[in-house]
Amino acid sequence: MAARKRDRIANMVKEELTDAMARAGYMPYEPLVESNEDAFWFKGDGVGIPHTIAAVEALIGYSRDGATRCTGTAFLISPMVGDILRSMSSDALLRGRGPDSPSLERVDLRFFNELPGVESVGKAPWVITEADVPTAVQWFERRVSGAVATWFDDRNSLEKLMRVAEEPIRGVSPDRIYPGVLRATIVLCIVNGHFAEAAGLMAAHLERDHPQPNVDSFERVAAFDKALADRFPEYRSARGR
Repeated sequence: MAARKRDRIANMVKEELTDAMARAGYMPYEPLVESNEDAFWFKGDGVGIPHTIAAVEALIGYSRDGATRCTGTAFLISPMVGDILRSMSSDALLRGRGPDSPSLERVDLRFFNELPGVESVGKAPWVITEADVPTAVQWFERRVSGAVATWFDDRNSLEKLMRVAEEPIRGVSPDRIYPGVLRATIVLCIVNGHFAEAAGLMAAHLERDHPQPNVDSFERVAAFDKALADRFPEYRSARGR
């Protein structure tokens, strides 16, 4: 009985949120790989960078007492980046992201609750009864139209994305950046014909201290650089090889 009520409320959240996202310009979307059966996705009209997709994942969660909550994550996705990375050996990829990893197409992501403004709107509300559904949907809508829209705007050109990719992780060494974002950005520069920019990002990255042995290393970066040079002659030329 409780499970049926929970499922009914979850379906109501999904249906009403799908309608709300359509009004905001987002349509249902299926990423290449999705392992969570409680997730449903939406794709935006466009993000400004060719070969990328602005996507939002809505994830239904449940409390022990049967309440339902819908949280969100903003994604910048590129199936083309995923295809190129999957063609490389594991030694050229980040540790733990082999050629069969479902995350290779993800350029960048941010959880809704990590975006600015959560202090004013609060975290995703729990839905206990059907009367609570509109509140949950409105919370999600406000995040999408506010902080999420700003997050995508900050990544709607290669120039902006390059700046994002080189931003140090807050509170740690200036050499600590998000290596997955940087690698995806380099590939996007290449597939969009910006070979000099890709070469510049790579040269700067090879000069960084790599204090992330559990994720990346100088050897992995060098292998990534070589894999790109072997596949893309224009990139190889821009790297001076």
